[in-house]
Amino acid sequence: MRRVLLVISWVLSACFNPDDILPVHGSLTSADPVAGQVVRLLRDPAGAREANCAEAQPFKEATADEAGNFSFDVFRAQAVKLTAQGVFCFRVETTFASGTTVFTDLVGLSSEVTLPPFPDWRAAPSRVDGVLRFEPFAPLPVEERFEGDQVVHRAEWITADGGLAWVVDDRVMALNPVTNEVAPARVPMAFDDFALEDFSGSVAINARFTITEEDGPFGSNSTTLEARSGQTLQVAGARAPFSRGLECPVFGTPCYLTDGDLSAVDAGNTNGLIFAFAAPTSVSAVVLRGVETEASLMALQLTDEDGGTVLVQQVLPTSLWSGAVPNFTLRPLPDGGLEFGPKADARFVTIRVDAGVLVEQVQFGFVSPVARAGEISVFE
Repeated sequence: MRRVLLVISWVLSACFNPDDILPVHGSLTSADPVAGQVVRLLRDPAGAREANCAEAQPFKEATADEAGNFSFDVFRAQAVKLTAQGVFCFRVETTFASGTTVFTDLVGLSSEVTLPPFPDWRAAPSRVDGVLRFEPFAPLPVEERFEGDQVVHRAEWITADGGLAWVVDDRVMALNPVTNEVAPARVPMAFDDFALEDFSGSVAINARFTITEEDGPFGSNSTTLEARSGQTLQVAGARAPFSRGLECPVFGTPCYLTDGDLSAVDAGNTNGLIFAFAAPTSVSAVVLRGVETEASLMALQLTDEDGGTVLVQQVLPTSLWSGAVPNFTLRPLPDGGLEFGPKADARFVTIRVDAGVLVEQVQFGFVSPVARAGEISVFE
């Protein structure tokens, strides 16, 4: 997404010329030839509704030359809504022969634009010792900060039937033990055997790379390239949780959180869940999939056969995939407007447990209500 200072005065002035041409220039880079590769320009017919062009539709096409260069000519009348206030949102996207797709969004087009190069990203994903490895989309910074260029990666594991089994990012909010402040941190992309469970499917690697450029006295412009590597990783697990098919009071029988179906279901904004076992069992790990809650703190209370309890606190990962304000979003309102408010992030996490005793019951407690959830698994 490219954030541009929108000067409204020229829209209202007599100097406004709907036939002005606003060129959009770009280039493709790849180890393979790109001459003739199609680049698409999409436009959202409803205008710039949010900070992205997710609803954009095909508008124009261009082809790259032998050097990888391409361009679009957009008339000012095609960029501005002449019958109502507002501007159109454009998306520039392409798909390389490798299967890699790259796009960027232009929220408001008022002058000539030169985009950063679109690279043919070869992520080469692998899984080593329960961690996903890959080639980054852009060089990683020496120190993680909110200032300057930003790059974040996300892995999504989709099962053969389309279920979302795992999501993990490499850049999150974390507590700095030295300064005692919350700051961005680069972390390994955990994907252990418990996360695999008994599902199988393909892991896709995504990237968002935000490039910030100073723009004189008016501040700065930023362009975000978003990519999905054409290289994926096939993985399969073979470890079913003993909680499969357990009842849970919120949902009754069957419990939609233990049925092996990864579809997200309405959790009724509950703050707690209880799983009672038919017989005392050792517990080694709990896996949460797609649990949507605003706060990043939760707890497990394990109760043994003698009534003793063990409390396990867990900080849930807070993603920086969407930028520097991870827990807030623009939500659509019934009247067509937008509201800035809290966002219930979908959390995927493995929680290791060492109770030291056989457990009869596990109780989940969340600081913020859970709006939706996909699956909760308990392993011996």
